[in-house]
Amino acid sequence: MMQKIEPATLEFDASGHPYSGRYGDVYASRDGALGQARHVFLGGNDLPARWARRGQFVVLETGFGLGTNFLAAWQAWRDDPDRPRRLHFVSVERHPLAAADLVAAAPDELRSLAARLAQQWPLPLPGLHRLAFEDDAVVLTLALGDAAALVPQLALGADAFFLDGFAPDRNPDMWSPPLIKAVARLARPGATLATWCAARGVRDALAASGFVVERRPGFGHKREMLAARFEPRWKLRRHEPPAPYAGERRAVVIGAGLAGCAAAQALARRGWRVEVLDAGAAPASGASALPWGLLHAQVSPDDNLLARLTRSGFLLGRRHLAQLPAGGDVPPWNECGVLQQAADDAEAAGMRRAAAQFDATPQFVQWLDAAEAARRAGMALHRGGLWFGSGGVVAAQRWCRAMLDAPEARISMRKGARAARLAPDREGWRVEDGRGSTLGAAPVLIVAAALASPGLAGLRCAPVRPVRGRISLLRPGDLAALRAGLAGDGYAVRGPDGTVGVGASYEFEHAGTAEAGCAPDEDIHRANLQRLSRLLAEPGPVEVTGVFDGVRCVAHDRLPLAGLVADEAGALSNAPALRGAHLADLPRRAGLYASFALGSRGLTLAPLAGELIAAQLEGEPWPVERDLAAAIDPARFLLRRLRSGRID
Repeated sequence: MMQKIEPATLEFDASGHPYSGRYGDVYASRDGALGQARHVFLGGNDLPARWARRGQFVVLETGFGLGTNFLAAWQAWRDDPDRPRRLHFVSVERHPLAAADLVAAAPDELRSLAARLAQQWPLPLPGLHRLAFEDDAVVLTLALGDAAALVPQLALGADAFFLDGFAPDRNPDMWSPPLIKAVARLARPGATLATWCAARGVRDALAASGFVVERRPGFGHKREMLAARFEPRWKLRRHEPPAPYAGERRAVVIGAGLAGCAAAQALARRGWRVEVLDAGAAPASGASALPWGLLHAQVSPDDNLLARLTRSGFLLGRRHLAQLPAGGDVPPWNECGVLQQAADDAEAAGMRRAAAQFDATPQFVQWLDAAEAARRAGMALHRGGLWFGSGGVVAAQRWCRAMLDAPEARISMRKGARAARLAPDREGWRVEDGRGSTLGAAPVLIVAAALASPGLAGLRCAPVRPVRGRISLLRPGDLAALRAGLAGDGYAVRGPDGTVGVGASYEFEHAGTAEAGCAPDEDIHRANLQRLSRLLAEPGPVEVTGVFDGVRCVAHDRLPLAGLVADEAGALSNAPALRGAHLADLPRRAGLYASFALGSRGLTLAPLAGELIAAQLEGEPWPVERDLAAAIDPARFLLRRLRSGRID
């Protein structure tokens, strides 16, 4: 079951200080929240001096609360001419305040920053939420949930820790030795830590976790605070946390579909120069040429991996789409809502259970009965379903083009460039065509070439297959009344340009070929129109005007492959020693990444896969929890083979 996020209600004590009735404690020092943030958390970590002229600096905070510590760090970053190129601030919070409360509680000199924070404030949904400011130079990752469960799931290397929270006697879980030990596992060498709490139990837990602790004068009425430096006298962990990237920021991406364009954009936003190679004559010339597709998450009663992964991808994709310029006759994205209709009563019951987990966030998803669903969709439906009000329809090809339109021309594209093989060289990686001519070379290479990816990246253990999908294009007719995207047994979509599409087929046999044995288009249209009749109670007369024909790349477990590529040959040659290995133990091919097999969820998962790769490459905090990254790790199939002993 999903851990529901219970938002906090901002209260004030008798003296007017922000107060939590749940914990019976004030949010910050009565001597001033901003003064405490500067003295304890910035001063205790020797900031801003320690971040001077760095490319990247990462702060991990336990307890976001009023957000004062983040706002103070952001303000210090803005005021510092020697600020780091990128400031990452990761904060764990179980009971987030409402956006309006953050602004109301902010000190006067931080109120304008608090208002900017409030504009991006996420819904209270569990997981990681990434908010970017200052042209992506200041990044806040909110980890909403229980700290004891979430901190071990974080993948990051912290330079500084803000250990905050309500008093230990009011909220002991936030100061427990296991949590402090989990925090220490994320410390980079020489990382510092500060907290207002000087309790003996906290000092002992920090010392036992590898910190050298000193007591310093506290803020206001507090006699003491703690400052610490991570200097363990013994090895505490098998694997060190991520370190900042120190090489040349130049990459080649193979593939200009959704996966490749998203990866290129993620790097370009971080100042990289990226060359995109594609065999086609234009971006998104394969399955990503989809005229209009649906953007929505999946939900399940048990909030399984797919539900969590698509929720993260959906929320991140929505943020990216919101940044697209509004120009042009037809926008590439329309937030019209998506209804996932139940196929029968049993599925409806499961959907209701899933939606009940989100009863506090109907903006994300809610159950609608048939009448209300029909009202929002604009046409009569057979049943109710799940309503994703912030979902919508996306023109995949236009989104790809927008992603390649990076600032300062950081992304270039070479068309008609069909990659045949990869080879390591003195620059890092070289891409060759079928004649052995070099197409591109760079320290970093990202393979996003759909079905060609396993062969190029040397992933023999990654089972993928082609799945052909055909969409029937229809004259709008009565379907012009359709106001929302419909999903269920197939899907129906009406784009802002009036295009209506119904589909899609899922053809395993002869996928991507025109050989004898493929079903003719007429049969596919007939099947797609049957799907339409199962979605709409009264679709009216329809006229087919054409077909969109694409081939999906689908992995055996129907999850994408995104991340650093494993050295399969090296691992298999050492198979006995790796039979009990974990993903982190497997050898990898430095500088070689992959993003492919997004299947039918390219719109939802491509931006997340691109951000994950960029974060792994840069040594940044990852945008998803470790178990989600493991679920899409390109090495997962290799690991299964090693554990089973099948190395043939």
